[in-house]
Amino acid sequence: MRLSFTDELQRDFPDEFRIADNAARQVMACIDGKDYSALEAHSPGLKGFNWANYINLSSIRMVRALRLLRRYASPGAKVLDFGAYFGNCALMLAQAGYQVTALDSYDSYGACFDDNRRLLAEHGVTVRNFTDFEPAGNHDAVMLMGVIEHVPHTPRLLLRDVHRALVPEGLMVLDTPNLAYIYNRQKLSRGQSIHPPVQSQFATELPFEGHHREYTASEIEWMLEASSFATLESEAFNYSLYGLTELAGIDLENHQAMQADPSLRELLIYAARAVVPKVSASRASHAD
Repeated sequence: MRLSFTDELQRDFPDEFRIADNAARQVMACIDGKDYSALEAHSPGLKGFNWANYINLSSIRMVRALRLLRRYASPGAKVLDFGAYFGNCALMLAQAGYQVTALDSYDSYGACFDDNRRLLAEHGVTVRNFTDFEPAGNHDAVMLMGVIEHVPHTPRLLLRDVHRALVPEGLMVLDTPNLAYIYNRQKLSRGQSIHPPVQSQFATELPFEGHHREYTASEIEWMLEASSFATLESEAFNYSLYGLTELAGIDLENHQAMQADPSLRELLIYAARAVVPKVSASRASHAD
């Protein structure tokens, strides 16, 4: 079976793909010749990683994020890209007409993202470091793309800060790997681990910044509700498989299974509204 994510995205997300693909190409132009050892020190699995392919395939995620933002936030909304990394999502959003702040640990990444930061600034994106971040309740939307799986402790604090960063009824768009991905299920059935290779995590500099914990759809939904977010829309979709141009054997069988059962797909994306917590009658009376 032939596979082309560009053909699918041009068919299903024509306008969003045009913007996402343009941003991805601009970010890929910043990659050549860069030393990413600062990233590898805390996540050894990134050594020799194909960043150009990562950015190119990211359009599969970005088009969905942009469509959700357009559906649930006003044009020109103030958006925080929390964990912006290479900046492809932030750049896409800026080129789609949003007021964007890109937030990450840029102060600890050395010079490898200098060109990315300049590119973002040229397109009107405000670039900030996590060390300077104070959630002030002044963003209409927060993008949490590929972040929650990297949290080394409870995600409660991350979701709390995202909620605090939003205006009342603000929007969060979250995407993350699906722990129940069909390839994970097959690994477990063979007695193999679904976590990062222990050899990689064992040798890392502290803190380890790879995937600490992935989640099922029901776990994400539970955490959203527990963190005062109301789910508006969700989707399960595939990503890594599109690094191949042709499917055969087990990959084709898995693709067909995932087409029939979305719960087996690789990634989850959610749009959720920040709910203002209700004050109990007894607490309101005490406050008076």
